[in-house]
Amino acid sequence: MRKFILLILFIFSGTLLFSQTNGFVAAYDSMHQRFQVYYAFGEWKAIDWNALNNQIRPKIVNAGTASDTNAFYLALREYVASVPDGHISVRGDGWEDHKAYARYQQIGGSYGFALIGLDDGSVVTRLVNPGSPSALAGMHYGAEILEINDMPVNEVLDTVSVLWAEANPATLECKKLNQCRFIGRVPIGKTMKIKFRNRDAFDPATATLTAVDDNNATFDQTSLLPVDPGPTVSYKILQPSGYGYLKLTSEGGDSATLAKIYTDFREAITVFNNAGTPGMILDMRVNTGGEDMLSAALSGFFSTDTILYEYQSYYNPGSGLFELYPLLLQHFNPQTLGPYTNPKYPNGALFTEPQGLYYSNPVMVLVGPRNISSGEGIPMSLQRLPNNKVVSFYGSNGSFGMIEWWSIHFLYPPPDDLYLRYPVGRSLDKNLKIQVDSDSTMLGGIVPDIRVPLNDTVIDQLYIDSIDVELNYAISELNSVLGIDEQNRSATGLILEEIFPNPLKSPATISYRLDAAAVVSLSVYDLTGKLVKTLVDHPQQAGRYTIKWNAENVKPGVYFFRIQSGKYSITRKCIVQ
Repeated sequence: MRKFILLILFIFSGTLLFSQTNGFVAAYDSMHQRFQVYYAFGEWKAIDWNALNNQIRPKIVNAGTASDTNAFYLALREYVASVPDGHISVRGDGWEDHKAYARYQQIGGSYGFALIGLDDGSVVTRLVNPGSPSALAGMHYGAEILEINDMPVNEVLDTVSVLWAEANPATLECKKLNQCRFIGRVPIGKTMKIKFRNRDAFDPATATLTAVDDNNATFDQTSLLPVDPGPTVSYKILQPSGYGYLKLTSEGGDSATLAKIYTDFREAITVFNNAGTPGMILDMRVNTGGEDMLSAALSGFFSTDTILYEYQSYYNPGSGLFELYPLLLQHFNPQTLGPYTNPKYPNGALFTEPQGLYYSNPVMVLVGPRNISSGEGIPMSLQRLPNNKVVSFYGSNGSFGMIEWWSIHFLYPPPDDLYLRYPVGRSLDKNLKIQVDSDSTMLGGIVPDIRVPLNDTVIDQLYIDSIDVELNYAISELNSVLGIDEQNRSATGLILEEIFPNPLKSPATISYRLDAAAVVSLSVYDLTGKLVKTLVDHPQQAGRYTIKWNAENVKPGVYFFRIQSGKYSITRKCIVQ
C-alpha cells in the first residue's frame, strides 16, 4: 500500500513539474497520457483513446503554431465533451475570458426558442422569447417542430453538439435535454429553415430564421445547473395529505457542515415519525453530491439492517489494474458526528448502517439530471429497499465515480491555473460491478421506477402554471400505495383550519370540522417531534369544534398541531413568539 501511495505522489508531482512548460502540445500530451490511465471508466465507457487523440491533438498543434490560446482552450473543451461523464471538466479562473470568447463564437447567436421532447415522440417549444426571430416568424409556445433544414427534427437533434453543456451529459436522456436546448443556439447570423405547427393551427408553417445576439438568454433560461438549490436540508409536512417532504441539496462540506447536514436530516425524520406521517417524499432533484460516507449514513434512516453501500476501486500503478482500496474506509459516526473505521468491515467497503432512528413508511424519491455524484447514492440505496419508489420525469445524472485529491491534473499551475478534473475511483456493487455510472451505451444513473408523463397538459403545468408536477405525482403514488382513493379523499370529513393567530402571543384558537362521528386525536408537538400537549383524544359527533391552547408556559419556537381520525391526519405549523 505504501508503494501504491508513494508512486501516485511521484507521478502527480512529476506531472505538475512537466506541465509547467509553455507549450500547448506538451501540456496536452501530459494530460492525455495521465488521463487515459487513471480515469476510472475508460474501459466501462469504451473510450477509444487513440481515436480521441487523433481527433484533438492536431487542433492542439495548430493552436500552438498560431499561438492561439482561444483555439487551445476550445480543443480542450472538445476533448472533455467527448467523454460522457458529468464529473469531467476543464477549469481555471484565469481562463474564463477564453471560455466566454469561445462560447460566444460558437453559440452566441439565438433563434429565441428551446425545445422539449414529449412521450409520443413529438418535439415542441417549451420557450419562445418575445421579439425573437422565432416569435417574429409566428412561432408560439407549444408549437410542434416538424423539420429543420428539410430534415425531420429528431434526426437533426441527434447531430446537435453538447460541448457547451454546464456538465457533460452522461446519459442519453440528459444528452437529449441539452440538444433540445442548443438546437436554437448557433453562431450569430447563421440561418435555419424551420417547419412548425402551432397548437391552434391545422396547417404547418415554414420560416427562415437568422440568429441574433440575445445575451445568452435561452442558454441561461434553460440551464441545468443548480443555480440556487436553496437550503441544504429543508422539510415540512404537506397539506392536506399529511406526508413528510424532505429536500436535500448536498452531502458535502467541512466537518461542521457534514455534522449539521446529518443532524438536520435526523431532525426531519424525528418530526415525521412523531407526527405520524403515513409516507414521505425525498426530493433529490437538485443535489450536487459530497461525501459518500455521509450519503451511506443518511440512507441508514430507512433500514434496520447493515447493507453494503459500495466497494471502492482505484488504479494501482504497480499492477496496472483497478483494484479494491486496500484499507478500511471511513464511516460516519452518528454519536460523534465524525468519521470512524470499523475493523469488522472488509477493506475498501462502505456500508449503510442503521442510525437508531428508522422511518418505516413508504418513501417516494425524486431525482433528475441535476442529481449527481454522491447525491445519487441515497436514491440508489432507497430504490433497493421495499416500499420505496423513484418517481420523476428523468433519471439522475449517472456520474457516480469518486473524485479524490489526485483527480486534478494541472496543465498549467497557478497563476495560469488550468486543470482537468475527473473521477479516479469506481463504485462497485456486491458483485464488484460498476454501479450507477453510465456505460458505453450512455445508459445508467438512477432510473425512475415510475416515469411522470410528459405531454402538452403537463408542460403547460410546468412552464405556464409553475406547478411542481413531479411532486404532485409522487403524492398520488403514495396515495395509491396506501390505498387512499384520491377522488373521495375530501369526503373523509376531516378539516383542520389554519391556527389563529399565527405567530401567536396569546392563546391559540384551533378549529376543526367533522362531517361524521369519529374518534379524534388532536395534539401539539415541538420541532423535534416531542409531544407537548394532547388537546383532544375521544369520540366526537359530526360538527365544528374550537379549542383554545395557552402557550404561555412553552418556549418560543415552531410547533405542530396534528389532528387524526382513523388513517387520515392533517398537520398545521404555528410559531410561538
